[in-house]
Amino acid sequence: MAVATRVLIPDRTCFTRLDRREPPPCAGSSSVRIRLTLTRECKSRRLGRGSYATTDQRDKQAGKGEQVFYVYDPALFLSYEATRRAVHAIVASMPMLRGVDVSTDNWASCAPLDAAATAMRDRARRDDDEGVGGGRYHFSVDLTMEVTLLYSEPKAVVRACAETVMQVAEPGSADHQCSICMEEFDNVGAGPTAAVNLPCSHPFHTHCITVWLFKGHSCPVCRHDLRGLVSAPWASQTRKLGFKY
Repeated sequence: MAVATRVLIPDRTCFTRLDRREPPPCAGSSSVRIRLTLTRECKSRRLGRGSYATTDQRDKQAGKGEQVFYVYDPALFLSYEATRRAVHAIVASMPMLRGVDVSTDNWASCAPLDAAATAMRDRARRDDDEGVGGGRYHFSVDLTMEVTLLYSEPKAVVRACAETVMQVAEPGSADHQCSICMEEFDNVGAGPTAAVNLPCSHPFHTHCITVWLFKGHSCPVCRHDLRGLVSAPWASQTRKLGFKY
């Protein structure tokens, strides 16, 4: 994909506390209050710049939000895995994160939220060990989250060419060979070995030309300049959080 999402909670910016505990017998739900401060940054990796990424936009205070989520079975807090899943789901469901892919694969580290789950679990287990479990817990979690949207111009160029340029690489013809690795195209459909034609009509393996464009900005055969062919999604967007790619 041309735009990747990276999610980070910096060290020492996530704090969990027990606001109130209601001892048994009691009825009703427990709760977790989330107070979130959000930072948004848009970065781009340009043609020929390798892994170097430039910052296009950065909002240090993209938004602040607070929401209370209810937990109807306090026994959930006795299990670390159940508490961990609940905390991650609670944060992901906050309205201010709507449109942001906060799935686990996009996290630089889940340690701060895992620590919050551990704090909740430890309190509930201590009470249970002392024979005073079964009450209601009201936790608060204050955290700062940094969301980085990383746009890859090389990947975007290759994808745009695959979608808009007529693909011509007939088996047995002179152009049925990638000019970068000198191997034939053996994948008719999609995939890293599939042929993709640049606007100048020169075909390459999808993977080969993608890697090439991280190092250069033109066709390796005719030097046709590919800069300006695509642009970052936020180039014409208003400065707001909520992009989903």
